Amino acid sequence: MLRSIDMQQILMQTTTVEKVQQVQQQHADVEKKQFALQFQEEVEKKKKEVQDSKESEEAKIREEEKKRQQSKEYKTNSSKDEKEKGKPKKEKLAEVDQGNMLDLIV
Repeated sequence: MLRSIDMQQILMQTTTVEKVQQVQQQHADVEKKQFALQFQEEVEKKKKEVQDSKESEEAKIREEEKKRQQSKEYKTNSSKDEKEKGKPKKEKLAEVDQGNMLDLIV
């Protein structure tokens, strides 16, 4: 046969049951907060990654601009050299002898 339920025992266990339920509820809240924090961190990380790619893209653009400038300078310098080739060599030698002009090729 079954034993009758003792009311004193049940009342004493209510506090422990209450604590267990409280912990279960808090656990769910803590999990939600942790998930929210992780989500925020991922969003911030993705924002930084996007910014990094923009910065690298800007750096590529700057490099391309430098290359264009260098090629333009090279073309203008080569056209000057061609014009100077037409001059007589004696004039160049005379200028070098005087020490006014230094002709270096790198």
